[in-house]
Amino acid sequence: MKIMKKVFSAVLCCAMALTLAACGSSDTTDSDTSSVTLMSENDLLTLDSSQATDGTALQVIQAFTDGLYGYAEDGTVTEDLAENVAISDDGLTYTITLREAYWSNGTQVTANDFVYAWKRLITEGSEYAYLLGSTGFKLKNADAIMDDGEDVDTLGITAEDDTTLVLELESQCAYIEALMAFPTFFPLNQEFVESCGDQYGTTIDNLIGCGAFTLTTYEVGNKVVLTKNDSYYDADEVTIDEVTINLAQDQSAAALQFDSGELDYCIITSALVDTYSSKEEYSTINNGFLWYIYLNFENEYLANENIRKGLSAAIDREDLCYNILNDGSSPATGFVPGELCTNTDGTDFAEACGDLLAEYEVDYDLEKAQEYIDAGLAELGVDSISISMLYGTDEGVNDVATYLEQAFNALDGVNFTLSATQKEARIESLKVQDFEMALTRWGPDYADSSTYLDLLGSDQMDNYNYGQYSNEDYDELIYAARVESDAETRENYLMEANALATEECAVISIFNQGQAVLTSSRMTGLLHNACGTPYIYKYIQVTE
Repeated sequence: MKIMKKVFSAVLCCAMALTLAACGSSDTTDSDTSSVTLMSENDLLTLDSSQATDGTALQVIQAFTDGLYGYAEDGTVTEDLAENVAISDDGLTYTITLREAYWSNGTQVTANDFVYAWKRLITEGSEYAYLLGSTGFKLKNADAIMDDGEDVDTLGITAEDDTTLVLELESQCAYIEALMAFPTFFPLNQEFVESCGDQYGTTIDNLIGCGAFTLTTYEVGNKVVLTKNDSYYDADEVTIDEVTINLAQDQSAAALQFDSGELDYCIITSALVDTYSSKEEYSTINNGFLWYIYLNFENEYLANENIRKGLSAAIDREDLCYNILNDGSSPATGFVPGELCTNTDGTDFAEACGDLLAEYEVDYDLEKAQEYIDAGLAELGVDSISISMLYGTDEGVNDVATYLEQAFNALDGVNFTLSATQKEARIESLKVQDFEMALTRWGPDYADSSTYLDLLGSDQMDNYNYGQYSNEDYDELIYAARVESDAETRENYLMEANALATEECAVISIFNQGQAVLTSSRMTGLLHNACGTPYIYKYIQVTE
């Protein structure tokens, strides 16, 4: 079950990588036109759904294009372009009838638009192509195509006719509807995309859509403007006329704009929390990200389990979250954050797992941490170790990195240093294992614990298992979960995997990221969820 909540005037729940704010319609000349302006810390480099991976791009794509599934006003996943869905008795075949909808160039949306878009993920080398396979949709032949070079035309997605799409799975997928609501799997008009060549998704002239809004301004490094699409099939549900997103904006500057009445909603830095925390407009949200440390298992020191446990036990996560960050962040308890998904009995998955860091004695205990380190040094036959941690100075975690530096250097026998870089360079270093430790985060693509736990499988070493962690017992658990049709048995496999990864410190989980926000009363209806697309603009309303 996806955990999503509707954002109203004073209560917002969850957020993703980007930061947003809404402001008044001061730039609007027509007094009858309603508008909001949203602030994003991040720039927007592409709107090609096959290549976009950041929250800002995903939510803009979701604004001007519809998928098979989307989000209802109450935040539940519901059919969008899928008018009817028939599922076979074995749960392996989905026959989807499309509603009548049109691209902004006047051509009809067809089943082939989905076939082309999904195959293009593979042919264009999309970072999200892996979600077609056993760690995602479980589409027929997806793994064989990506791993063994089988013909992409054998992928388990076909157009029976213009309005009938058929999906064939190799095993049941418990979260398939949430995946179909993810913009990566939205349709693309083949003729138009191919006419644009490598420029598709880079300018307004190289984009078409079929969603609630049309893209009317797209200026990299400046702003994006979305205007209501009056031809949209569900246009009656859209009351906001214009949404502007100012790109690459500073949070501190946004707070000043909020105070002056220019912004209705902004996310503020931890340094400003004390200034605003007593105000009615202040609240905190869970933005869905888990921050953790990748450990390179090819490093002799970090391959030692006692060293890894000692580092984990040296981190006072409560002090970090409640006194340093002070923004709604909460201590991690395992490799799956809370408020992501629920088990069959309705309990939160992370809560059902319990505090695994405490259970396996890798939560904060400085005395225990030193014992682990001493044992590890003895096993390695050395008096001390020198290790460094990569982190991005443009990722808003400078204070976290400094805190970890102090924590690790408090351990006798550990010489710890920071290696500062930018996010893009950090990711490239991870891909080639050019790191010892790396501070990173993961935002869930869909509401299931496997979106985290699959990252550590041995079959993901060429993808997101950057630390090269490998454990046969762990692999057996997550592989069994991928093909298990019984929901309770499946979640038990995943809970065991979460416990094993935490016990072995496959990664060092640190905190579930929160954000402090200021919200005025003029804007309601901004839909927001902790995984998948961060914000949905379709239901925004403005009250003057």
